[in-house]
Amino acid sequence: MRILFASDLHARPDDTGREKIFLDFLSTEGKDCDALYLLGDIFEFGFVFQGKALPEYSPLIEGIADLVRGGIPVFFLGGNHDLWMTGYLYRKGIGILHDGDVIDSFGKKIQIFHGILRQADALSRFADRIMKKPDAVWAYSLLPPRLAFNLALKAARISRERHQPFSTRINASRLKPIAPTAEIVITGHHHTPLSFIYKNKAFWCPGDWIRHFTYLEITSSGLKLKSFCVNTFLGG
Repeated sequence: MRILFASDLHARPDDTGREKIFLDFLSTEGKDCDALYLLGDIFEFGFVFQGKALPEYSPLIEGIADLVRGGIPVFFLGGNHDLWMTGYLYRKGIGILHDGDVIDSFGKKIQIFHGILRQADALSRFADRIMKKPDAVWAYSLLPPRLAFNLALKAARISRERHQPFSTRINASRLKPIAPTAEIVITGHHHTPLSFIYKNKAFWCPGDWIRHFTYLEITSSGLKLKSFCVNTFLGG
């Protein structure tokens, strides 16, 4: 058995290069696994208008749904870019998880997050609260999709400009609550492939599909960070 964890594809409707690589990953590694966990920010602009996602995302959504139709369980934990996709993906047969959920795999308790650190500043915390309010979701859905997409891209650019490397931000006071029973913590959001021990718990981050093209694989032998070969797509 092998279970895979991936996050932070940030697929964009106006630039499908990374999406094509991820679709190849789904059709090869994905179809050869026993379960796939997607830990958020798979979509750069994960919003649903009147019950429909952007049509440009259809190949990626169907690529994920194909695994489910083929009998492979897929689970999705919404990130700060695609939290609003959860209901839509649920209707596609994809299991929905939440920040801090604990799963059981190979006899180990694994806690999963999209980002294990609390927001560092008031602006980020305010944006996070707004994104989780149903009224805000409804109001945003009234915008023309293209306008909403452009606004989201500007917000994403500002967020990245303010982003600090994970290694400079870790401290106990900013960690989200870690379950006492958890032996392993797996988190998306931080983009850098990571593996370290903190307070007798193993922390892992699968990295991203922007620079690293990495994912996590768990088997009976343990966890491994793995790279997906992208040479055929990058001209190598």
